[in-house]
Amino acid sequence: MADKLDFMTELAKDVDARKHGQTSSFGTINDFVPKNRVVRETDYDREQDYENTRPVSTRPANQRPQPQAYEQPRQEYTQPQQVYEPQQEYTQPQQVYESQQGYDTPEYEEDYQETPVFTEPVSNNDNEETRPASFHEEERVKIEKPKFNLSPIMIGGAIFAILLIGFLVWFLFLRAKIMMPDFTGKTLTEAANWAKQNKIDTNALARTYEYSLEYDNDVIISQTPAGGTRIKTSTPITFVVSQGADPEESVDFPDIKSMTYSELNDWKNTNKLTKTKISTEYNTAVEKDKVISYELKNVSEGEFKRGSTLTIKVSKGPAPAGQVTVENFVGKSFADAATWANTKKVMIVKQEINSDKVESGYIISQQPASGQAMAEGDTFTVTVSKGKGVKIPNLVGYSKEQLEAWSSSKNNNVTIVKKSIYNPARLGSVIAQDPAAGTILDSGDVLQLTISLYMPILETNSRAWLGKDYLELKAWCDDVNYNGADIQAGMWGDWQYATCSDEYPTPGQIIEYACYYGTSDLADGCGRPLNNYSRINMKVSSGPCTVPTPTPEPTPTPPTPDTTPSYLLNKAAIADLDKIMEFCNKNGMACDYKQNDDLTPGTVKVSFNG
Repeated sequence: MADKLDFMTELAKDVDARKHGQTSSFGTINDFVPKNRVVRETDYDREQDYENTRPVSTRPANQRPQPQAYEQPRQEYTQPQQVYEPQQEYTQPQQVYESQQGYDTPEYEEDYQETPVFTEPVSNNDNEETRPASFHEEERVKIEKPKFNLSPIMIGGAIFAILLIGFLVWFLFLRAKIMMPDFTGKTLTEAANWAKQNKIDTNALARTYEYSLEYDNDVIISQTPAGGTRIKTSTPITFVVSQGADPEESVDFPDIKSMTYSELNDWKNTNKLTKTKISTEYNTAVEKDKVISYELKNVSEGEFKRGSTLTIKVSKGPAPAGQVTVENFVGKSFADAATWANTKKVMIVKQEINSDKVESGYIISQQPASGQAMAEGDTFTVTVSKGKGVKIPNLVGYSKEQLEAWSSSKNNNVTIVKKSIYNPARLGSVIAQDPAAGTILDSGDVLQLTISLYMPILETNSRAWLGKDYLELKAWCDDVNYNGADIQAGMWGDWQYATCSDEYPTPGQIIEYACYYGTSDLADGCGRPLNNYSRINMKVSSGPCTVPTPTPEPTPTPPTPDTTPSYLLNKAAIADLDKIMEFCNKNGMACDYKQNDDLTPGTVKVSFNG
């Protein structure tokens, strides 16, 4: 049987042919029976969803075709139960399938596959239905949604992906990226430079020291972690560093006198004898390359250790004609070197420097060195110690106590010479020094310091100079001027001439004085510290203004019988205050005793009857 034709297509062709008055070759309805189709059941195909599943059209009721509703219970079909054959030819279909008229899309269109809804054509005879078999309900097969099951391949793929991601995270972010070099046999400085370049955490670096005969000092013996290991910047790193050969380790002392120069060097290098020195010098008595002498310090041959000090002199044979073999004078006195130079007919030059280690007068170094040859008449230069020098600090501003503390130190054994001047600086403080700060002086050299005396003080009370001879004041000015001041005293202006004074009757006595140039012009203004350029004006007495009337001597009253005896007061007694007091008391006299500063010291003034 030939393939069935498409019913809708042929029907459309038949309708078009009839409109144009053409004859149609419309076949039988069996030609349009479709093949069985399987419709997948979706979530909307549950049994309760099959009620009223026919889509609702939005067309008006009078224009909408009225298909026959399916009221049969839902059941599965294997094939259509019957086929309707058309009873007569169609002249004009009254209804058009909804799919051709653009009806609204079914509400559940997405839930079905190939489930178009058809309307049944109505023949000219309203009482006869000619429905083709394709108009019956199609077969519906419920398809179960498969459960999601993980296959071994999917599980393996997931595990591989997780491992790959973990590896990438480790490789890019967590793995150690720095390759640790092998520093064995290299210096600690090289390891430190590498750590700095690779930004290794300094807290992660550690080192320990141990003696090693194989490795020199500061050379790395071993390390942790080993070379070739990948590390992070925070990985702990430990280096074992050599301290060189153990200086306290005992070394067999050979028969040095029988050894040659090369054998001595091999013995020294093999045992790493850092304090063993081998020097050569010309010698006519000892064969070339043979030992002239050797010297051990502070140890015997049986107690010889790697760190012991050993000096060996080896002969270079006789010196060439006219040549002088230089001896070693380091640590010896300059007098020894001068004697040798004079004997060998060479010139000696002395250079002196300070040294903290070599005693004054002893040689620190020499040129040419010991063992070298020099011609007669050449210059032999030696550097001689001047002893420990004293580096002078900046002493300006030191107080008296600070200066005493500095100069009392045994390390500052210089000779201090002080010069005192008047200066506004604090009394006793240092205001200048010579030589300047930073100079190194030898032991006993002179350090000159200038000390402040503060400012000149003229008086300690307001009448200190009244009644004194004016030459005393001038002498005081000379003293302060010697110490840096420039103060003058004189009689100027209205005070240039001497004036009589009964209070200060002795010629030359100071009656008044006043200070100028920065100080008060009042007499008491001179009591403050004076300016270094002050001027003192003074008024001087020319003698008394009036001549004093001599006091007559009192006439003694002779004693009368039976009366209290009277005492005579002669001229000699008047000069004695004690006798005057005795005279007054024995004669019942009321006497007043008054001290007068205006009188010449040692004199007594007596007034009788007022």
